[in-house]
Amino acid sequence: MEFRLLGAVEVLDRDEPVPLPRRQERLVLAALLLRANEVVPVDELVDLLWPEDPSAQARSALQVYVSRLRKAGVRIEGSRAGYAVQVEADAVDLGRFRESVARARAVQDPVLRSAGLAEALGLWQGKPLAEVASEPVRVRLTAGIEEERRTALEDRIEADLAAGRQNQLVPELQRLVAADPLRERLVIAWMTALHRAGHKQRALAAYAELAERLADEYGVDPAPALRRLHLAILRDDPSAMGPAKPSAQGTTPRELPVDISLLVGRDELLAAGVRVLTDGARERVATICLWGAAGVGKSAAATRIGHLVADAFPDGQLFARLQDVGGAAVSARTLLGRMLRSVGVAAGAVPDSLEDRVGLFREKTAGSALLVVLDDALDAETVDQLLPSGPRCAAVVTSRKSLPGLKRAVHTQVLPLDSTTGNDLLAKLIGRSLRDRAAIESVATACAGLPLALRIIGSRLALSGDDALPAVVGALADEGARLDSMVAGDLAVRTSLDRSLSLAEPRTRQLLARLSLVGVTEFPVWVAAPLLDTDELAGEVAFDQLVDLGLVELAGLEPFRRYKMHALVRSYAAEQLPLTGDSSQPWRRYLQAVHRLTALANFGINHGWTAAAHLRTPAAPVLPDAEAAVGADPIGWFDATWSLIDSAARSALGVGTGSGEPELAGTIGLLLIGYFGLRELRGPRNDLLATIAEVLAETGPLELSVRIELAGYTYRAGTPEVRRSEGERLRELAGQTGSLDLQARAELQLAAASLQLADYDRGREHGLAALALSERPDGPTHLRFFALRDLTHLAAELKDYEAAIRWGEQAIGLAPPDSNVQGEARLLIGEIHAELAQYDDADAQLTKAVETFRLLSHEHNEARATCLLATIAAKHGRVDEAWELLARPKALLATGSSNRYLLLRIRLAEADIAMTAGEYEQGRRIRLDLLVEIVASGDKSVEQYIRELIANDPRDPANQH
Repeated sequence: MEFRLLGAVEVLDRDEPVPLPRRQERLVLAALLLRANEVVPVDELVDLLWPEDPSAQARSALQVYVSRLRKAGVRIEGSRAGYAVQVEADAVDLGRFRESVARARAVQDPVLRSAGLAEALGLWQGKPLAEVASEPVRVRLTAGIEEERRTALEDRIEADLAAGRQNQLVPELQRLVAADPLRERLVIAWMTALHRAGHKQRALAAYAELAERLADEYGVDPAPALRRLHLAILRDDPSAMGPAKPSAQGTTPRELPVDISLLVGRDELLAAGVRVLTDGARERVATICLWGAAGVGKSAAATRIGHLVADAFPDGQLFARLQDVGGAAVSARTLLGRMLRSVGVAAGAVPDSLEDRVGLFREKTAGSALLVVLDDALDAETVDQLLPSGPRCAAVVTSRKSLPGLKRAVHTQVLPLDSTTGNDLLAKLIGRSLRDRAAIESVATACAGLPLALRIIGSRLALSGDDALPAVVGALADEGARLDSMVAGDLAVRTSLDRSLSLAEPRTRQLLARLSLVGVTEFPVWVAAPLLDTDELAGEVAFDQLVDLGLVELAGLEPFRRYKMHALVRSYAAEQLPLTGDSSQPWRRYLQAVHRLTALANFGINHGWTAAAHLRTPAAPVLPDAEAAVGADPIGWFDATWSLIDSAARSALGVGTGSGEPELAGTIGLLLIGYFGLRELRGPRNDLLATIAEVLAETGPLELSVRIELAGYTYRAGTPEVRRSEGERLRELAGQTGSLDLQARAELQLAAASLQLADYDRGREHGLAALALSERPDGPTHLRFFALRDLTHLAAELKDYEAAIRWGEQAIGLAPPDSNVQGEARLLIGEIHAELAQYDDADAQLTKAVETFRLLSHEHNEARATCLLATIAAKHGRVDEAWELLARPKALLATGSSNRYLLLRIRLAEADIAMTAGEYEQGRRIRLDLLVEIVASGDKSVEQYIRELIANDPRDPANQH
């Protein structure tokens, strides 16, 4: 078993938590573990559990707690003297902490000693015993181990000082001294770090503050060690700066840039880099290559790694930037000249040719232990020419793109920070708590995890405080102003992105700019072809170069290849668009590609008929690979692409631009709503169709405007009365167009509204009118199914079951085999058979409907049909089978589905099961609760149906008169 005390009290058995729900049991266990293998007197344990007034039964209660711990698997021995837990030292995190600290203190190398102590301190997960003991009891138990932790922390800080890490220690020590200003060892470390980092006045001020506080509160002077340090700093004594670094042949280059004070979220990367560069068994130069997007923090990580391993390279550390401030390449010949002088070659002895400089540098470094850091590399060839040759040497390379030509290097992509780490970095950069946490989180999100962006914004907020926060949030939310706000001193995200894009080929630059036309930040690979007017392979190559440059990320390969662009790059891409020439043709080609692929996907799903059934698939542009993917899995393609299609339709509207293609927008919207219905995406569907209808009405094509309104009308929110009123208006508008299709749709909408209002005779009139229009020689034959389906429903409500079954069977026969509409017709007629107690017929129709919906991945319709099967099982008395059938619909609802009709079906089935099981009050209560909800919704038809169930269910004793 494993025991944890350094935070919450926990017990694990084979990595699985052992439940100890009672606080008193965990307190007893903690007290015994703190003195593991030692007898703890009973009186002491009683005093811990009941520190103020122990009851007469305290000892008996303690025995119960010990007994429960033993049953949980904890080995506890008892005697008259007390209790002792028997456990190996390494089974308790406290024991492992002590062993790790002892090992680390024995290490001579300060870098390794610090790492060992940091690893030991990492075992502490919070305030020990906080959840099991009052604060006085907790302090009494843990004072000793808390002091062990503080001492180990101070040891680690001193090791870091010995390793020359004063810059990164300053902010940590500032926080520690603020929390415990009288702990002299911490103040000594803080003053030392400040002085060695070049902050002499701050170091002296820290001493003055401590001296004043000691005098005021305790009447004493600082300790002798502090006074000696203070005097050494005042005199600029070299001893206060630490031991001098060893030199080799009189010259030891130390060219690493100053280490960044705050580096978060890179612990694994740093540790891996240190391991590679300090591997003593290597036979050649150890090289790591850190590559990634602009502003992701590659140079900061490389510099930190250099400082971490500096002592392992006593012959020095060289640093070279391979690009100048304008982003132009610096030649290997120039860089080698500087590097040769750094390793002791006199200026007059540096050869002229590149070849000779390469040879001399390799000769000079053959026996050295030298570290070379090469920042912003452009190509592998230049890097190869700058690498030292000795097996004791090492190199760290950074680049904005991958450099596969460095075959012997360890390549690591540096990724943006995750949201939690980004928030943490921003908070630390600001240096104080800001009131509006939601705003701070939105700022961190807008920075897209890029340390460069976070540092720029953090520095601004650190100076300005809460008052500037609204302006910063507003600027980051405005795509046009976003990059303008990402400037602080000589730091600018735009400049960093410029340098990345300068490495791209012309076609790749065009793609980045034109991706801003797409309207989303994640897109499939095929969008490149129409945007560049090229084939799919060339488009994929351009995308891959953007990935190599860190300007987009590969978001997924299966089942559809797609890429992602964060908001900062999207703003930058929009700025580049005017530089790539006229974008109208790429935009139209892209919309046409969306149109064709969406049509292929829509018709690839066996809907039967949708509002887009009359539309034709455009002939171009042809994208063979994308079309093959659509054909293989049209529903999966829609799942991965629907937000892009939605955005394309909105883009085609051209609101405010005067250059839109609203009819194309309407067509794409119609092609998308079949999928929206399949996935029950009611919100996006209604919002898109309402937007399109509004714009189309403004631009004049009345017929298409009405068609869109009609297509989306069934699913809009509102009472049945509102639906009927709007349906009558639409019928009038449809009559003005002369379109039989629109007139039939209007009649169908009125039939649906009448059904909800329980106005069944009027509903049948509208249904018959729609049927007549669809049967005319020039009528919309594809709407005949919908007229028959609605007539089936209306006839059933009128108790004209013969007509209902006749019309329903005609609808089933008319629908394409195994289509969604055929499944819906089977579901409806199965419900009618169930109403007539014709259970075998009902079961056959519903089972076939379930198979159809499952084949189409229409989960909601499958769930509705399954609910009816559960109801039939319940009426047959098969309660267990009914519950089993109902499990799948309930699981779908648990995923967050907001389908009100599905919830209604589930609850009606639950009521039927309760009635069969003899739980009459439960079944009656479910129905009565439903009735209240339905009355509020205004759906008279469903209200009437539930009232009849309540009044006529023969199983309910309340109906047996």
